Amino acid sequence: MKLFTMRRTLLASAVLLATLPSLSHARCETLSNVKPGEINIVGNAFPVLQHIAKEMETCTRGGLKVQFKMTPQVQQEAQQAFGSAGKSAFDAAVISGGQFSDLNSKGQLQSMTDLVNKYKAKYKLEDSMLVKVNGEVMAIAFQVNAQNLFYRKDLFDKHGLKAPTSYSEMLATAKTLKEKEPGIEFPIAQTFTKGWDSATEFTNIFAGYGGKFFKAGSAAPDFNSDAGVKALETMKAMTTYMTPNYLASNTDDVMNQFQQGKAAMGVLWATRAARMDDPAASKIVGKMEFVAAPAAVAGGKSATHLWWDGVVMPKNLGGDRETVFQVLMEALDEETTKGGNDLTIWVRSSYKPTRFGTGVTASAKAGAPAWPSEPFFGLAHGEIGKIIPDVLTGAMAPRAALDSAAAAYAKAATEKGFIK
Repeated sequence: MKLFTMRRTLLASAVLLATLPSLSHARCETLSNVKPGEINIVGNAFPVLQHIAKEMETCTRGGLKVQFKMTPQVQQEAQQAFGSAGKSAFDAAVISGGQFSDLNSKGQLQSMTDLVNKYKAKYKLEDSMLVKVNGEVMAIAFQVNAQNLFYRKDLFDKHGLKAPTSYSEMLATAKTLKEKEPGIEFPIAQTFTKGWDSATEFTNIFAGYGGKFFKAGSAAPDFNSDAGVKALETMKAMTTYMTPNYLASNTDDVMNQFQQGKAAMGVLWATRAARMDDPAASKIVGKMEFVAAPAAVAGGKSATHLWWDGVVMPKNLGGDRETVFQVLMEALDEETTKGGNDLTIWVRSSYKPTRFGTGVTASAKAGAPAWPSEPFFGLAHGEIGKIIPDVLTGAMAPRAALDSAAAAYAKAATEKGFIK
């Protein structure tokens, strides 16, 4: 599968959603061949999507109504709608590269090549935005993202500490902070929520140890390996320095721990970086810095993955595809990038970087790979997310838990025809 060529120069951002300037042009006034009706779009809930959703919904006029549903369950909702026997409940979705691989492997997405060709000049679509499979445009990307290290530079300077470049250094630094900085409740904050979040943390650290999820050239599991055990042991060691409720620490919770001055460092999505300087929500404005995610082994590659997010249209689209496409492109144009410049790391070349994307740039330079794209990866990821809580709480040994997850994955992959 050939995804769009991700720009190696990943740059970044700095203003807040509450202070976004109003757009200088009238949105959606130049739509052509518009069919009246209702357009429903689904996506996740984070700052840049609030910005994009607002732009999409401003296309509501005359006989056209546009609605954007924001939900943390976007993957499940898109899968259900795009895979239904009838018309999809959603005419489009904003998804990540990982979710794209799953939907595309099931044949649930439609090509947008003809629409891109027709409207490329009008919306100034750039080749770097086009996600292609076998030459067909199957998604249009608008941002790149990665998990990178957030750390309190003021506290590190106070105690003569350097930003950790490996997880062993991170643990040693956490020990020092726990002993010398009583005002910090949790030296480490990271997204260990059971399920998707903890499985993603495992995926990052496991890759950092050189682990491979599958045996070469097949869908057979290979994550129940020494690298898998090391990844789980590293995660368990981190819990000593985290909130006792680490199994409920999702992205919002970790962000809040940082903003309230309760945590000193941790790996978090770059799209949350600008929120550290939001004076309405943060007590640490100007104190947080961003560098590459730590390596699993000293001198190794950054233990994170590079992501993209973009828009897709289902094969079982119920609305008028040309109208839907134009609404999507209106909300991803250069004016949207300008108005929300500091909310994310935009793919468009008109994006103006600030300090909030430095961690992504550093992670990319430190060798962070793209997120796995195998069509069966989601099955393995799901099974791993189920067993991690038992390992972190000591209910299961790492090897036994991974063997259990591998067996469950192999059964599911066989049922779906990935393993013969």
